[in-house]
Amino acid sequence: MKIVLFDIDDTLLVCGNETNVNASRKMFKQVFEIDADEDMIDNKGKTDKQIIGEVVALVKGCSSIDEVKIPSEAFQVWAETLEDLLNLHPARILPGITELLDALSKKANVLLGLLTGNSPSRAKIKLENTKLEKYFKDKSGLIGAFGDITNIRADLIRITKEKYRGYTHIIIDDSLIGAKMAKDSNVESILVATGNASAEELKEYSDYVFPDFGEGRWREAVEVIENI
Repeated sequence: MKIVLFDIDDTLLVCGNETNVNASRKMFKQVFEIDADEDMIDNKGKTDKQIIGEVVALVKGCSSIDEVKIPSEAFQVWAETLEDLLNLHPARILPGITELLDALSKKANVLLGLLTGNSPSRAKIKLENTKLEKYFKDKSGLIGAFGDITNIRADLIRITKEKYRGYTHIIIDDSLIGAKMAKDSNVESILVATGNASAEELKEYSDYVFPDFGEGRWREAVEVIENI
C-alpha cells in the first residue's frame, strides 16, 4: 500500500485576497489582543503552531516561542474567521488537482492523506470550501498529520510513518520546507512549483518536479506514483 500525502496551500489550492493573512489578523486580535498577522514572519511551509508562536514571540518580545502559551481557542478562532472570509472569497483549486485526486482515489493500493501545516479545523474549512474534503476523509475524519501539535514540520512525517507502518509514503508539496523534510526523511516526493519556490529550487530535493498538474501533467504524476 502507498499513502500519498498532500500539502494544502499552494499545492491543492490557493486562498486569494489575503484571506489567510486577514483571518490570522482577526485571530491574533481576539485571542492574544495584539495587532499582528502571519505575514510578519516567513511563514511558508510552517505549522500553524509555529506561526502563532513566532508571531506572538516577536510582538511580545519573548526570547523563545517556547514561552508562548497557545490556547486551543486560537486554532478554532482562526478556522472560524477563515470560514467567514472564504464564504466571501472562495479558494481556487490549482490546475490538474481534481483530475489527479480522482485518478488516485480509484486505485486500490493508494490511500490519500494530508501532511499540512494547517490545523485540522483550518484544513477542513479549506477542503470543504473547494469540495476536496471527500478525497481525504474516512469515518474518523481527515486522514494525515496537522500543524496544531508541533512547531516542527518534519515531526509530521514521523507521525504518519508511525501511524501508517508498512505503507510507502509519498509527499506532494510546493514548499522548500516540505521538500527538505521529505528528503531528510528518506521519503519520495513529487514537487510542484505553484508556490513561492521555483522549479529550479525544488529540483535540488526531488527528481519529480512539475510546474503544475494542468495540461495533462497529472497523468505523469500518477505514473510516477505507480512506479514508486
